[in-house]
Amino acid sequence: MRIDNFLKNLTIEELLEVQSKASGIIHDYKDGYFYICEVRSYGRNWKESDIYNTHTLQELCYQYYGEDGIVDVYSNNPDLSGIDNYGVLKFIPSVEDHKKWKDYMYLKNSIPRHEEELDNWDKREDVPFKYQLSFAPFYIREDIDEMKLKLENFDMNFVEPKSYINNAEEEMEKEALEFLKDFDTWKECKKKLNNEEEDTDSSIDLGVIDEEV
Repeated sequence: MRIDNFLKNLTIEELLEVQSKASGIIHDYKDGYFYICEVRSYGRNWKESDIYNTHTLQELCYQYYGEDGIVDVYSNNPDLSGIDNYGVLKFIPSVEDHKKWKDYMYLKNSIPRHEEELDNWDKREDVPFKYQLSFAPFYIREDIDEMKLKLENFDMNFVEPKSYINNAEEEMEKEALEFLKDFDTWKECKKKLNNEEEDTDSSIDLGVIDEEV
């Protein structure tokens, strides 16, 4: 109420100034967590480095929501269930973990791609001229061997990012586990019942045989 009364006494110019300053303060507000935001839009890739809170994070995710691009978010905030995002939304404990994981994935994915490109270059004479590659790759087989050795000896002391589970997904997961538990119980009961019926049938058959004898 005190803020309302204060704002009502301001001119439109003063209100616009308050709005501008408030937006800047909100944008720069730091909630104590990091947000690594990788944006992909119209063939361009970049990191949005000035996201410090969930409010500005949500604004960025809405700005690139599938039509104009995609935002992949990695954060150490334990709860981002309220964020609506079209791209990746994953938890990772530290910036260092994220960097090591990205380096590892880049190396892992690059090797087969480079090998395929070199194979295509070596076999360029076996395809029609219009499909032949015009330029040789920038690397050679020895470069790939070095990459393989680096991957083999890569320091795996990092935590991979994990997807957040929102409340709805968590509830569905619990229900699925309960269903499986009940289903297993039902199967055990049915198996036990079938065994009892088999034992009863065997007893009856033996009884009939004894009488006939």
